[in-house]
Amino acid sequence: MAVSLTISETIDGAQVADALEGTGTGVDLGSVVNNSFAPVTDKSANTGKQDLYVRHDATVDPITDFKLFIQLYGAGTGFSYGGADSAANDYTSIKALGQASGNSKNNADGLSGGLWVDMDYDASTANQFDQANFPTVVKIFGDGGTEGIDLASAFVVNSAAMVYDNSGTPTAPSVPVSGKIGKSGDTVLGDVSHLKFRIYLPNAHADGGIMQVETVWAFSYTA
Repeated sequence: MAVSLTISETIDGAQVADALEGTGTGVDLGSVVNNSFAPVTDKSANTGKQDLYVRHDATVDPITDFKLFIQLYGAGTGFSYGGADSAANDYTSIKALGQASGNSKNNADGLSGGLWVDMDYDASTANQFDQANFPTVVKIFGDGGTEGIDLASAFVVNSAAMVYDNSGTPTAPSVPVSGKIGKSGDTVLGDVSHLKFRIYLPNAHADGGIMQVETVWAFSYTA
């Protein structure tokens, strides 16, 4: 049987469906200004993030090899680009921002750039997106020019992202495994992956307008 993912903003919520420019639905991270990040609540306090919870409908086995990467907007969905430049140039720009990025969690030095994901579901406010100290769970798409930009370089989702849905409360499973999400009700592996996203712009970034890329969620399953 086919297995489908649900990606939601709450642990048991509906599929994300922000209306995007051009065509398609997905996640709108909002407006970001140079020297900051989005979503932002308070830059100096390191608050603001886009929570995404990922679950699946397999009924027999967990999904495995769960990973994510970015690609050209419309390449997998057929959506029409609606940004300020072109899908190809946006993909190139996001990769370049990640490659040149610093590692300040709240962009305090104005050098952080690109799309980031924090895979530690219960990181403290002070420690969230702290790529400098927690590089195994905080990843930057395009880092090194080669990471998280295609299937071969995709980021395997860390075990620190795994939770189970305890009546609407994310709860740590007993033996989480990187790249695995258990079927519904699995308190050992966890049945949900909780990831957090931000988009950063460095102080020197010159271009404005809407940028669009696709985030691809890849996995394997048996049933």
